[in-house]
Amino acid sequence: MVVRIALMVLRLAVVVNLVLGILFWTSTVDNPGITLLHIILGLLAVISLFTIGIAQGLRGGSFGLALATFVVGFLLAFVGLFQKSWLPEPNPNHWIIQVIHLILGLAAIGLGEMIGGRYRRITARAKAA
Repeated sequence: MVVRIALMVLRLAVVVNLVLGILFWTSTVDNPGITLLHIILGLLAVISLFTIGIAQGLRGGSFGLALATFVVGFLLAFVGLFQKSWLPEPNPNHWIIQVIHLILGLAAIGLGEMIGGRYRRITARAKAA
């Protein structure tokens, strides 16, 4: 049940953050309140990813996948929180950091979905036995 909720939170947070990220990237939105919402939802997505990884690891799943959730989640949050200080916005190369952040966000949802599927199979096998 916890994994199911965490996966739904991850999905929702990532979809909303993708939309907000596109709005930031295209300079459609430049509001500190919306930026804070993006950060909070991003941290919520990372916490959900951690929860999914830990849960599948505790049910006999892959240690490597559990570790991957922490690596991807940490990198996603780290790049997201510090991207403006590495290549400030007027810099024409800022898009490189944005693309890295986007790829990490997509990796987070992909990893969450993959682990969610594995968790469902592990749980179904345990119930059948």
